[in-house]
Amino acid sequence: MLSKEDVEPLRSRLQRVKLISEQVLHEPSEHLDHVYFPEEGVVCLTADTQDAGIVEVGMIGRDGMIGVSVMLNPDPTAVHRALVQVPGIATRMQTAVFKELIDRSPVFRDRCLRYIQVLMVQTAQAAACNARHELPERLARWLLMSHDKLDRDDMPMTQEFLAFMLGVRRTGVSQVANTLQSTGAIRQSRGRITILDRNLLEAEACNCYRFIEDSRRKIMG
Repeated sequence: MLSKEDVEPLRSRLQRVKLISEQVLHEPSEHLDHVYFPEEGVVCLTADTQDAGIVEVGMIGRDGMIGVSVMLNPDPTAVHRALVQVPGIATRMQTAVFKELIDRSPVFRDRCLRYIQVLMVQTAQAAACNARHELPERLARWLLMSHDKLDRDDMPMTQEFLAFMLGVRRTGVSQVANTLQSTGAIRQSRGRITILDRNLLEAEACNCYRFIEDSRRKIMG
């Protein structure tokens, strides 16, 4: 969404890196030395409740960045763990360089600030969804959000990982995934889920998915 003039100063300062499945990009309270911009793949932010385990609180793909605290704090530290959900490719930039470049480019700064608002909307709505909606609706929303951030229908995804991200038992995920498969919305295979019919999946999802997506489009422009 940046013009050529705004992109060119960034190119030489970006380093291309691989995102490996279940790789941790940063841990809570860790100083942020880099910001990441995924080009392929999906990274999730997870929070540890200490007594009841870990749950996902944010999902980041090619539409966003990892390390938003750099925009808000002169001495930025991570609040959540950043965990690679779907492997792919990203570019990264040193924090000091990123700060220098957003000071030089009001357009780049504006894009990043808008994305922070998008992430806030996603996190808040997902929290409301997890508190009020049943697992079938939540799982459909989660799969749609993951699908939006990828260029393919086939996603590396185990039921164990889905249960971990949604903060539920694996047996619950298994039952709901089997139901979605029986409707023709998805197909499961060993360690993979394939989206067969988005319309069917959207029909199963709650309104939270559409709210998050409509908000993203409106905020980013």
